[in-house]
Parts: sequence; structure tokens; C-alpha cells
Amino acid sequence: MAIQEYVSGEEFKKLIDDKIINANSVKYIIKKRGIFPVCTSPTALSDLVHTIFFGSGMMTEVHQAMNVEQNNMKSTVVVISPKMTSTDIDFITGLSDEFVRLQRLPSSPYELKNICKDDGALSLQYCYEKQQRGRMRLADTKEVTLDVRITPLSDGKYKVNIRHEGISESKQFVSLLEDMVKPSEEEQFFSIKRITLSSLQKANKVDFFDNFGAYSHKDWYLVDITNVTLNKNEFVIDDDADEAMTELRENEPTGKLTGISSAVLTGGGLRNNDFVKECMQQNFIFSSMRYKFQHKSLPITVEIDITFKQTDLKINITRTWRTEDDGKDYITPLPGSEQDEYIDYFQNVAYSVYSELLAKQRAGVEVLNKDK
Repeated sequence: MAIQEYVSGEEFKKLIDDKIINANSVKYIIKKRGIFPVCTSPTALSDLVHTIFFGSGMMTEVHQAMNVEQNNMKSTVVVISPKMTSTDIDFITGLSDEFVRLQRLPSSPYELKNICKDDGALSLQYCYEKQQRGRMRLADTKEVTLDVRITPLSDGKYKVNIRHEGISESKQFVSLLEDMVKPSEEEQFFSIKRITLSSLQKANKVDFFDNFGAYSHKDWYLVDITNVTLNKNEFVIDDDADEAMTELRENEPTGKLTGISSAVLTGGGLRNNDFVKECMQQNFIFSSMRYKFQHKSLPITVEIDITFKQTDLKINITRTWRTEDDGKDYITPLPGSEQDEYIDYFQNVAYSVYSELLAKQRAGVEVLNKDK
């Protein structure tokens, strides 16, 4: 929501002095407006902004950056397929009407808000109370708000993009979608396509992460793999299943992560890596991989976590950097609007890679059937 009142220079200065907002975030925001601070310390920067009058747009972006610093964006992706004939009403209109109907139901365990159609897409908010274990009665629940946007894909399906803070909060809205699918196929308005590892054959579970890293981007190039998670049981991919999980982090001493990163960056193929071969023989599968991308024209680097923890595909921004005038990269949380744009892009890439692997599997099945 836009800041509608004047924020005094004294108040803005205090935000930086008290480190409520990252000084690099402030530099990034004001540079976009043609102001290039030559100061290097947060104290000098706070003294500088104290003397400048900033408007609503600038302070709204500062406010968004403060919130983003606490929680970089996380997202879950599912796909829905319309089941309509040519005489049916527009799909987005019909879907919007259905959400409005659900919005008016009394005694629902959730609340739907801000349902809005815009340029062939649909956006809404899904709110519910989440139990917090181990908290005193006054704080044993908190309100969770999921931002949902449904947009068309090139194959005639629609992407459901769910933004959330916690790792498992999106399950509530996915459950609502499943409840909206009628038991009778003739009555179904849409069907749901969950993007999960279980849909892929064993080799393709590895190829998904390999092909995502090898994807050719117009604006980005891959510079490193910074984290990998492997699970022993492909049907139980959960943060709580620690005994069945192996995680490789940056600077791990065995060099296994370096080998995986090299296999992706050089195009050598993950399945040709000795450690990956060993994992596959022991029935370990990748459940997440973290990629570090650098922008080709902007001084921005982002770390994108591609994960199937909690079953559905999740794409999260974990860290962002900005290259400053001294040539060094500094961790700088990006405004929500930019994170939103980048997540949306990498979601589409992941879906494209996933769809190609499914098509390859189907083609293989058809060939086998013909040979019988």
C-alpha cells in the first residue's frame, strides 16, 4: 500500500541509524531516481537523506524494502487447466465469479479479499489463522495472508502463483483449489496439475535440475550452485525428515558441491558426476537446488532456490546482491516489485523445463506401446 503522508527527514534518518533498513537498499532506491550518493558509511548516508524531501513513491519503495529484508519472497506454483466448450464464458471471469461466491459463504475457515481481474489475469488474497505451537494463549495464532495471481500460460493452461512467508503456508490455498474441483468430470470447471517430483521418472528427477541450470536466459547467466538437498525417500520430501536428508552447503569440505556446480556450469551433465551416480544408486534424489544468477546488464545478483520440499514446486529468493561503485557485491534486499518480476520469470522457466521432461516421458511410452 502506498505511503500517503509525508515522512520527515528525521524519521528517515532514524530508520538508517537504527539499522531498521539496510543502507545499501536506500542507496539502490535513490540511485534509480538519479541521486548518486558518494558517501560510504550508513551514518554519512543518513545525514545526506535527512536534508532531502522525498515523495510518496520513494517512501513507499523504502517501506516495501524494509518488509522484504525480513522475508525474501517465497512462492509455490500449481497449474490449472480449463474444462470448457466454446460456448462457455471466459475462464478468468468464471473463476473470479466462483471465488466471489466462496467469499460470501458464512463461517468459512478462511477469508478471500481483493479479488480483481486485470488484463486476462486474476489476483486475490487468501487469509487464514495459523496455529503457532509452543506460544502462550495470547499469541498462539497469527493471521497469514497469501497473495495469489493466476495468469495464462502459452499452452492454454493457467499458472497459479502463490506468494507466502512460511515454507508450508501455501498448502491451505492448494487445498481450496482441490475442493473447487467437482467430483464429476462433466461438472468440472477446471482440473489441477501439481508440479511434483513424483510425476518424473528417476533420471528425469535429476535432469530437471540439470536442465534448469543449463537454460539459456536473455537477461541472466548462472554463476554458481550454492546449495543442494538430497532425500532418501522420494515420497517423503519434508523438512522434518532429517534422517533421510543430505544437504550440501557452500564451502562444504568434501568438494561434492563444487563438483555438482561444475557439472551444471560446464554442461557436463549431473548424471555424469560420480557423486550423483552414487546417490542415484542409493536411491537418493535431489529435492532442492540453489542457483546464483547474475544479471547481464544490471548490477544485480540473485540466489534462487528451486525446491520440492512439501511436495509442490517452490521457487524462492534467498539472497540478493548489488554491485557497488567499488566493484564489490553487497547483500542488498531488492524491492518487492523487482523480486516479484524475477520470481515470475524463473517460475515460467521451471514450468517449461518440467513440461518438456513430461512430454519426453509420454513420447517414450508411446514408442514402447507401438513396439509391443
